[in-house]
Amino acid sequence: PSPAPCPAAAPRYEEPPWGSRPPAAAGYGLEVLKGGVALGSVRLEGGSWFLVGRLPGCAVALEHPSVSRHHAVLQYRGAGGSPDGDGAAGFYVYDLGSTHGTFLNKARVPPRTYCRVRVGHGLRFGGSSRLFLLQGPKEDQESESELTVTQLKALRKQQQAKLEKRMLGEDSDEEDEKEERSERSQNSDMTCSWGMGEDAEEDEVEENPIAIDFQDVQDAFYMKDPRKALQGFFDREGEELEYEYDDRGHNSWLCRIKLPVDDASGKQLVAEVLHSGKKKEAMIQCALEACRLLDARGVLRQEAVSRKRKSKNWEDEDFYDSDDDTFLDRTGAVEKKRLNRMKKAGKIEEKPETYDSLVTKLKEAENELSEITEKLKASGKGKA
Repeated sequence: PSPAPCPAAAPRYEEPPWGSRPPAAAGYGLEVLKGGVALGSVRLEGGSWFLVGRLPGCAVALEHPSVSRHHAVLQYRGAGGSPDGDGAAGFYVYDLGSTHGTFLNKARVPPRTYCRVRVGHGLRFGGSSRLFLLQGPKEDQESESELTVTQLKALRKQQQAKLEKRMLGEDSDEEDEKEERSERSQNSDMTCSWGMGEDAEEDEVEENPIAIDFQDVQDAFYMKDPRKALQGFFDREGEELEYEYDDRGHNSWLCRIKLPVDDASGKQLVAEVLHSGKKKEAMIQCALEACRLLDARGVLRQEAVSRKRKSKNWEDEDFYDSDDDTFLDRTGAVEKKRLNRMKKAGKIEEKPETYDSLVTKLKEAENELSEITEKLKASGKGKA
């Protein structure tokens, strides 16, 4: 797969392994509208992904000041292009962390997350009034559902709650059985009123029922508690979750998380966030970014499977990481990490401190101090 012609300054975008060129016969393109008037069209061909931005070399170039130089990417996913088989073939929009956002069917997409775009869906970038409608084959259009808007909203909430419970480890067999019985009863009675009378009027739709696929991404389970979701992923993988911090001054923190997943070049994937504010806020934002990276690669929602990176045998490394440097460490953070790893491996038995144990430790420290003092005196006399 190769990208469409891009500007000299390449964007910070790494094409996923499932990317591929759209079929030439599909005739994918973008129809450009402004104020309901058609201004033209942009053909999506000659590459597997297409850059949207303010630079003139972008496949979709916009001059509006609210549009970033590298704003978003339209990425095509081929049939069978994903190793895990998940994800439908078609176009996905990927916001490159733009300041003013990307909007799919009037709803803002989360940054650095692949969101499905079907034929007929509308895209807006930043504050630009131009609307881009995806054109293409009929089979890529959103399938019409027999359910009402209210039923679609209730079904999506039910699916999202089930996903949260399963991924956050709060699901149980008993709850699954209850949900299955509920689903069977709903399927057997297609005239279910969903709590509404036949003469009741539905409320005005607040969200676009067409964008169910996107809403599932926007309301992803990890948005509510990214730290818990990320910890659950690390626990399933048998890896240790560690947050690394760099104080950049002026109340700014750089938070970093090394993920147990390799990128396309074989290097370890790292989530980094520079945040102005509290240290805890930087940690939450970094956990959210890590969840987005993992979810974009289709591994966050999976059960524990073998990854490219093998789990380390900490005992062979004396419980040190290969990147740890005790000589340069002046805060004791390296030794603290080593002790934590030893505790998790059961090499150190933790016992609660008592008065007697503290007195014993105090005596040992005093004896050690007196021995060192005597040695210093002896060495001083020897030099004299």
